[in-house]
Amino acid sequence: MPPSSAATTPASVRQWRLSTRLVRGVIGVVIGCLAIVVLLTGAFTKFEITERLDDSLQEVAERLQFAVLVLNQQGSGHDVAHLSNIMPTSLAYQITDAQGHVLLRSSNAPESGFVTPPQAGFFMQHRFRVYVTPAAQPDRFIMVGEPRVHRAQATHHAILIAVLPILGAIPCIWLLVVWIVRRSLRPLVRLQGEIRERGGGNLNPVPQLDLPVELSTIQAAVNLLLERLHKALAAERAFAGNAAHELRNPIAALLAQAQMLRGQLARQASTATLPLPANTMGQIAPATLPADTLSPAGTGTGTGTGTGTGTGTGTGTGTGTGVMPQTALSASEKAEQTAVEDATHRLDAMISQIQRLSRIVEKLLQLSRAVAGTGFRRDKFDLLPVLHVMADELDRPQNSDNPRLILETGCCTHLSVRGDMDATGILLRNVLENALRHSPPDSPVRVSLALADSPMGKDIISRTQAQGTTGSSLAALRQQPEMADAVILTVENASPALPDATLSKLTDPFVRGGSQAEGSGLGLAIARTIARHMNVPMQLASPIPGQKDGFMVQLIFPQDAA
Repeated sequence: MPPSSAATTPASVRQWRLSTRLVRGVIGVVIGCLAIVVLLTGAFTKFEITERLDDSLQEVAERLQFAVLVLNQQGSGHDVAHLSNIMPTSLAYQITDAQGHVLLRSSNAPESGFVTPPQAGFFMQHRFRVYVTPAAQPDRFIMVGEPRVHRAQATHHAILIAVLPILGAIPCIWLLVVWIVRRSLRPLVRLQGEIRERGGGNLNPVPQLDLPVELSTIQAAVNLLLERLHKALAAERAFAGNAAHELRNPIAALLAQAQMLRGQLARQASTATLPLPANTMGQIAPATLPADTLSPAGTGTGTGTGTGTGTGTGTGTGTGTGVMPQTALSASEKAEQTAVEDATHRLDAMISQIQRLSRIVEKLLQLSRAVAGTGFRRDKFDLLPVLHVMADELDRPQNSDNPRLILETGCCTHLSVRGDMDATGILLRNVLENALRHSPPDSPVRVSLALADSPMGKDIISRTQAQGTTGSSLAALRQQPEMADAVILTVENASPALPDATLSKLTDPFVRGGSQAEGSGLGLAIARTIARHMNVPMQLASPIPGQKDGFMVQLIFPQDAA
């Protein structure tokens, strides 16, 4: 079954993307390694620069050996060598005696000695990095100092030159990692798309894709699962169809036999001996009396003559009046009449229960078909003719003087949707039957269709928003792209308002809302199951939004513009 708009992922489970996690993980590892490389490169560069600059100080000190010879020839003094282009970052030097007195210095060198008393080696001063070495002449020392600012600048520039290419490579590495990860996950994305298209209406196996070995195993497992699911659904549908045939025939035969027996008893009762009706004069109609019930009584006179020859004639006249009493039924006849009446009552109860059993069996078969995936098919059809056929079947057109179903289709002349037409008919039939069965006999059931973007649809959404969760869900569904041009089917019937606890369980099998009307408690369960399979949101509300009572069912059908 395709996933619905609504979120099926538990709120406690955090969703994540494999590509994002791979990119972040690889980039994190690469950046961490590059950071270590940068630190090591910086430390190594600083060490190398320090070594090179110290070597340069030693070279300068060796070149200053000739200055000691010149200084000895000219005699000792406190001389300053003035050179052009002296910068704050230029090297400074001093030539001192063994006591640290400055004999010769550069203009940017301090007047006092760098190191007092002089000692060979490298020294870190406040402003200079100093190298001290003994001169070729005894009691003379050469001191060469490098400004620490220059050394720091040189070190920073060298580190920056060494590190910048590494830092600049990070965006390039990130782009390459993203490209490689996405390219590597393309087979997985194709497999995901193929699996997402599978559902109750499409159980075809996933075609062969250019997948790695790890994903080929998943593809084979999915195809095996789809095959088993297809066989299971086919078996359930076949069972539902066979059960419908095997159960309807015996029930129909049993009902027919009971009705025939009821008719036979009715004919037997009509021909049996029953209390006889009286005529209009208060007498018993002789023509209706059996021969053995006539007992004439009266008075009369007559005369006659005769001869002795054995022949004679005589005449007589007589008149009389009297009432012929009705003879009471015998005990056997009364017992027979009582037995016939009792058998008739029993047969009436049997016929009623057989009819109820037929309806329950029909609902159970519909529920079985719905659970087996009757609504999984995705055929394109027009919903309006199906709605009109169901309405005409449940509310015959000859009842036009006082119709139970009032259809308001508005501006909708056709409504193309995708699904199973038979399942949609079962869905609408159960919703309409539920409304007709549980509303008062003299109360009509209103069925309306409205586009979500029409004024009537907006009014429905605004009214249901005041009701609570139903309106909020309708407003949220309207924001979905596939629901932008949806059609809202609303079925409203009069009934007492239902508690929230009952309303929330009303779509469970064999749950009734407390009504005394005859029913099985399966209609809304069947409708909910088929609606879910068709991706049709179904909302229940009681009371009707804007009223104090009533019951409302709303179905939201997305139109198929293709």
